[in-house]
Amino acid sequence: MSIATFTILSTSLNKQTQVKILLPKKRLEKQPVLFLLHGLSDDASAWLTMSSLARYAEDLPFAIVMPDAGRSFYHDLPAGERYWQYLTTELPQFLRTWFNWPLTRTTTFAAGLSMGGYGALKLALTYPERYGAAVSLSGCLDLNQSWSEESALLDHVFGSQAKFQNSSANLLNLLANQEVSHLPLLQFIGTNDSLLADNRSFHTFGRQYLDKLDYREQTGTHNWEFWDTYLPVALQWLNQRYQQLNPSK
Repeated sequence: MSIATFTILSTSLNKQTQVKILLPKKRLEKQPVLFLLHGLSDDASAWLTMSSLARYAEDLPFAIVMPDAGRSFYHDLPAGERYWQYLTTELPQFLRTWFNWPLTRTTTFAAGLSMGGYGALKLALTYPERYGAAVSLSGCLDLNQSWSEESALLDHVFGSQAKFQNSSANLLNLLANQEVSHLPLLQFIGTNDSLLADNRSFHTFGRQYLDKLDYREQTGTHNWEFWDTYLPVALQWLNQRYQQLNPSK
């Protein structure tokens, strides 16, 4: 595999931003792409420096795209950068233009940890016509559960809890869309993770609407040891979903 770093002058962010791309050994005509999102304290390089991603993905078909999103929760900030617009519009257009990747539902997937787990599920639940499956590792999936602990940050990102509650930024609201019912999602969460309640709440609510919600509680906490342990499992799960959507591949 090869690792490429691109610096993009983003109109959505009004600044330069980096994206890391892990390119597979073999290019495919209809290249499968995995958007792999970082957590609150990390950046675009985190998956490459803190986990064994390159080794785990070596024999998989995915081009793995790792954008930078600061501490934005991949959201359009009320008085700042439009990270959601960048992630959903500008970055995909860049990838289509420079790599000619189709980015269709059968070839596009999302995953992430913590803040990135929230971002990955938001991508798939908002655009089920674009994403074939998504994975959350220790994701912040029901932010109402932890709002009081991170109120300053979350108020800065989403405006206020009242605004967040009834908006499309609230993942629980996205679950009620009938078009997402067949979307395969996978949750990993540690039994000693502070976000365990978030994940249990999302799972309880989500199983009312989703046919394919795979939920796994494992021993562990909110750290890279946990994420590196279950990253290869998540990648293999995503590859299975890719193979199911593309049975001739």
